[in-house]
Amino acid sequence: MEEEGESALEEAAREQFGLHWWDRPALFRETAEAATDTDLPFWAVLLLSGAIATLGLALDATAVVIGAMLIAPLLGPVLGLGMALAVGDGRLAAQTALTVLLGVVGVVALAALLTLLLPFRDITPEIAARTRPTTLDLAIAVASGLAGAVVTLSREQRLSASIPGVAIAVALIPPLGVAGFGIGTGWQWPLIRGSLLLFGANLGGIVLSAMLAFLLVGMHREDVIEAARRWHREGERRGLAARIEEAWGFRRLRVFSSPWARVTLVLSFVTAVAFPLSTSLGEIAREARVQQAVEEVAAGLTADDRAFVLGRDVAFGDGATRVELRLATTAWIGEEERITFERRAETVAGEPVTLVIEQVPASAGDLEALASMLPAAAPTAPASEPVRSPSATLSLLQGQLADAVADLALPDSVTVLGAEATLTDGAVGLALAYAAPRPLPPEAETILTRQAARALGLDAAGVRATPVTLGPRPVPTDSATLADLADLLRRYPPLRLVVAGDSAGTGSTRRALQAAGAPAARLRVRAEAPPTRLLFTVVADSARADG
Repeated sequence: MEEEGESALEEAAREQFGLHWWDRPALFRETAEAATDTDLPFWAVLLLSGAIATLGLALDATAVVIGAMLIAPLLGPVLGLGMALAVGDGRLAAQTALTVLLGVVGVVALAALLTLLLPFRDITPEIAARTRPTTLDLAIAVASGLAGAVVTLSREQRLSASIPGVAIAVALIPPLGVAGFGIGTGWQWPLIRGSLLLFGANLGGIVLSAMLAFLLVGMHREDVIEAARRWHREGERRGLAARIEEAWGFRRLRVFSSPWARVTLVLSFVTAVAFPLSTSLGEIAREARVQQAVEEVAAGLTADDRAFVLGRDVAFGDGATRVELRLATTAWIGEEERITFERRAETVAGEPVTLVIEQVPASAGDLEALASMLPAAAPTAPASEPVRSPSATLSLLQGQLADAVADLALPDSVTVLGAEATLTDGAVGLALAYAAPRPLPPEAETILTRQAARALGLDAAGVRATPVTLGPRPVPTDSATLADLADLLRRYPPLRLVVAGDSAGTGSTRRALQAAGAPAARLRVRAEAPPTRLLFTVVADSARADG
């Protein structure tokens, strides 16, 4: 049977859901009561779900986060907001909107408090996954809201089991936990902004799709509006809903009379959220293209077993990308070949790419076989000559160090600071120190020590490499660290230490280093606005000469 004024589309939609037109007032009451049942148990379960989600995010426990989604009761008020906007019930819209708003504030505040109490605050993959929402997340929210509305509209009980799945798909609580984590770890705005944007996308998507589904079955018709008025007059309120109902001026609340005006209002919110989401999706797509370009370049460089990748760094700039590859190679990669691969990367990435290759010589598949690439070994003594004592061998080795170190094949970012022959338990060895922005990977460090061992005719097991990391460091405050820094500067003349910061901080740090024994000629100060910091710099011989 068709109600007067109902369209053919509404009648067909009702029939598909098994919903009679006289069922609509009861459907409104059921949805409104579920959305406004916000007494103490509601808030207790909501806050507990927020606590569980926060701890699960911090522990990177996916199962725990899913459990928090299952028990979170926030989906009811959100669907109630969609129903209120479909019917045009301003009082129900205010009740549900305030419930959602207070729920958001409560969960975020609790998550921030829990984060402050945690003994660790690492950004786990579960947290990171909720900081860069895209339009795909909005699409998921729209589909989830539509699913929730379908379950609500259907008079078939068999669909009620789908509600937990809807709660998991829409994931309202975990983004709020991430926002609280961002606040509790020092107001990390990228985390807070991204997670709240994800929550806004989920909220807008659910409300929009649920509202459209309710309109589709005619929930904006006069019989439902009259049922809403009667429910407000006669219905019992509990918790927050009762408080709002008693507020001054609340009973005079209205919304736009036109259903399409209400749809436009919600659609405007969703559109405003969609703009940053589309930007984020573009960034993720760009990163995927660049990563594909890096993989293709790496595959081309490592073809025919002529090289293997020791490490890679990708720095995304404004419309351009810098890619650094650290390779162990059996044949040196020249500038022309580098440019060829750089152009190939630009074609795949669709943007300018700067390709930087750091090379460490290696043998084909076997680090032991370096003969074709390394300097010739020191000539061994004829069998007729007497065997030298360890002390004599040590003296001979000292005279060969400078030439051997100068002939080492090194990555572009590595500088040898010094080498010292050692004598331990009658065995001659070598202590090699190098400076680099970061310590070499174990494979590359092994190649470096084997080169030195072969050049000096030593057992590779007796050669030890020690890195000195270049770049900013915290200013030391204890005497032991100051003494270590002073010792580094005394032992390795190529090192210079720059102290940057305000004049008072740099002056006191320089005096403390000199008191610890650091050569004054190796120290520099630089006035800067940021807090005082240390910066190791390797300088050329000409720079060392003038102090």
